[in-house]
Amino acid sequence: MAVANYRKERIVRAAIGEAASEGEAGMLAVICAIKNRGTLDGVYGINAKHIDSEPQWVWRMARRAFYKSLWQDVTKGATHWESTDFDVPYWAKDMVQTVQIGKHKFYKKGD
Repeated sequence: MAVANYRKERIVRAAIGEAASEGEAGMLAVICAIKNRGTLDGVYGINAKHIDSEPQWVWRMARRAFYKSLWQDVTKGATHWESTDFDVPYWAKDMVQTVQIGKHKFYKKGD
């Protein structure tokens, strides 16, 4: 059980690092994509400097998003995401965009 809780908290940290400014909907989407991916490898937000200074209400929102991800996938199977602040990344060129939530576009491998 402790391992599962540790994994949950790592996913919550990653969601805060990647999408705290996107609110609960944005963090839910990132969490869904992380779970679809099955790994935190390549999720750079998990090491974001701002995570530990975020207020407790952001942490509560991220944990609530994690629990919502247990019964829904708002990304339609996406495994990757990118901010709309940047150009389409090289890795997305052979992927299908599934949805845009806030400032993040979500992608999965083409069928």
